[in-house]
Amino acid sequence: MNKQKELLKKIREFMILNLEIKKLMNALNVDEEVYNIYEEITKMVREPNKIIYKKFYNAGKEIYYKEYGRKRKDIAWFPTIDYEKCKNCKKCIDFCPKGVYELENNKTIVKYPFNCIINCNACSYMCCENNAIIFPEKKIDKYN
Repeated sequence: MNKQKELLKKIREFMILNLEIKKLMNALNVDEEVYNIYEEITKMVREPNKIIYKKFYNAGKEIYYKEYGRKRKDIAWFPTIDYEKCKNCKKCIDFCPKGVYELENNKTIVKYPFNCIINCNACSYMCCENNAIIFPEKKIDKYN
């Protein structure tokens, strides 16, 4: 399980680095064509990363986050779906880089809640206009 956790940590680092690179590219007004190529490469690795996060889900729950002072399984940050509002548009499934959502019996579900990036709620903005994705009201405080 240690190697599984290490792999998941490296993918997390890669995802954070990728976001930082894209922010810098925007700030430096890098040529749009170059940025788009980089974005396509990012999309290519997104699906394999989702597969790995799902495959090693139990190992991911055991990762200790120093900044929060506890393991991921002890951090209650993940989405829930209000099925009265959900249109089953599947935008959350396509958007989430860690594969939190899946389609089961033709219904979108939160299958891997602890894969959710702590304090990230970006998928709720990608959701249909009904705001069917709900997160805790208070962000998780970092450990000091």
